[in-house]
Amino acid sequence: MSSSGIFRRLALGAIVATAAIATSASAIAAPVFTFNPGAVGLTGGSVTADNQILSDFSTITLTPSGSGASFTVRGALDITAFTLNSSPVGAPGLNTSYALYYLFDGAGTQNSATLNPGTLGTFSSLNYTLYGAPITGTLAFGTSGAQPTGIGAPIALATGSLISGGVAGDTSGQPTASVVMSFNPTGAAGGFFSPQPFYNTVFAGFQNLPTQVGGSGGTITITGGGGSANYASRVPEPASLALLGVGLMGLGMARRRRTAAMA
Repeated sequence: MSSSGIFRRLALGAIVATAAIATSASAIAAPVFTFNPGAVGLTGGSVTADNQILSDFSTITLTPSGSGASFTVRGALDITAFTLNSSPVGAPGLNTSYALYYLFDGAGTQNSATLNPGTLGTFSSLNYTLYGAPITGTLAFGTSGAQPTGIGAPIALATGSLISGGVAGDTSGQPTASVVMSFNPTGAAGGFFSPQPFYNTVFAGFQNLPTQVGGSGGTITITGGGGSANYASRVPEPASLALLGVGLMGLGMARRRRTAAMA
């Protein structure tokens, strides 16, 4: 498959994965992992899961160029929950005594000067660091990619960079993304990750409700948007992208709960 074909599949996957992949996701189990916060001195019980639910806080800056635009994006992804086989699992201490979050920044190009339902784009760069930190006050994330407030000294647990990924506007013009990234535990992570050696790839999809998207002009902000991530030991081929569907189904359940709470 050409690189443009791979990109289109990734970009559109963030929009249609829940509907198009759900029929096959039930037959595929995402790789199971365990996080042990106590291994790095954080207060909390271990959690075994196959999916992370993420809350997105980020800023996208568009710079028009011809009929399209270049973009930069930076922000934070707070891990708010975990699921196993599409069912919630407990993570003692998560977001009460300790926090887990990704800080990221990236860039790319898209085919429209503004974000709309026909927007398709591709990342040219994307980097992140996964942190764990003790919570010492009120945990709060901004959209600039800075460290959150209400934490003690953060511990860098893993880093990664872009393998492939794209962005798109959904049917209502809200930003979505789908990415495949490398995953590299740091020396400071110790026994935090299991199995060991840990998976070397993480792939994720992001969708957002209109109430979570703001900004004006060429600046788009996302506050509390929805995301989901899974790990793997290789770059997913089209068939194994169904694993992303497992995570996005969990994301869909989280979005429905959030929507109901706002009603």
